[in-house]
Amino acid sequence: MRKKIIIMLVGVFVAGFFSGLFIPDLFKKENITTSSSKFLSNYLSLSKTQEKKIESLNTSFYNKIQKIRDELHQKRAELAELLRETPPDQEKIKDKIREIASLQIQLQEETIKHLERINVILTPRQREKFFSLIRKGLHPKGQGLPPKRRWRKRF
Repeated sequence: MRKKIIIMLVGVFVAGFFSGLFIPDLFKKENITTSSSKFLSNYLSLSKTQEKKIESLNTSFYNKIQKIRDELHQKRAELAELLRETPPDQEKIKDKIREIASLQIQLQEETIKHLERINVILTPRQREKFFSLIRKGLHPKGQGLPPKRRWRKRF
């Protein structure tokens, strides 16, 4: 019995040690960029040249959007503080909402620019697969069809 407990403790220690070594690396920003590039590379069968170009684009893109997201987070925190006031200053709240909306527009614009830059790198067949993937992600239930076609009854 005592031997089993010692073996379990050693096992837990070893698992904890290796988790401490590898898990923090999984959450680094570089890994998000790399995993995104690797997914596209596999899904679209990218050449090494295409892969390097897209990875470079992703790095630049993620840096830009992270700054916007950080600012959005700050503005939302400021809005929360304005909402706590008694009575709330409606004009300040409207201004903060406009600031947040502007940042959300910037985020969308950066995303569209990024997609356009990737589009230039891809072959026609890869573009078709790439935008099919995007279309699935933009529509409810991943169907990629406009709402009108999904709602139509089939007889």
